[in-house]
Amino acid sequence: MRSISFNPAMLAAVQAGHKTVTRRRLPPNSPLQQEPDRYRFVELSAQGALFEDCHALPPALLPSVPLPFGAAGTQLSVQENLLIRLELRSVLAEQVRSLTTADALAEGIQARPLPGPPEWGGVEPIAGSSGAFRWYSSPIAAFQGLFESIYPMAWARNEWVWMIEFRVLPIAWVASVSAGPATA
Repeated sequence: MRSISFNPAMLAAVQAGHKTVTRRRLPPNSPLQQEPDRYRFVELSAQGALFEDCHALPPALLPSVPLPFGAAGTQLSVQENLLIRLELRSVLAEQVRSLTTADALAEGIQARPLPGPPEWGGVEPIAGSSGAFRWYSSPIAAFQGLFESIYPMAWARNEWVWMIEFRVLPIAWVASVSAGPATA
């Protein structure tokens, strides 16, 4: 079974039901990441994502980029807690700055429960401060901060990412599948 990893804050958001989407960067050495705006996502195929080089004359398809976590319907184990299983609902490729406020919230970004102007975050740890998180003026800014802490310069370059929507499978269902068929 394929697996996926989350930092502690993101794992907590998955467990609390706040995070139902994750964005993961396409390979950094791919031509797609060298000039991200040069390419257009075409479609997903059984082999992976197809992209078109818009600067080529005529426009040309690149070799397929394999799906590292599988297609919709694939189940993943969570490396940090093997009792958690995810089922992929959809997989797309998009440029990271196409993120909307709703997308940022599905990524687990939360409002800070304080009086005054809203602050968003709760997912990007402050280095050297146990249990402390960075907070921002909008959900998109909070996601940008988190993303840049993992993939420096990817936001500024508007790199390509996998947008992976998932659901957490109930533990009882996971336990019954892991145990195998019942015997009499």
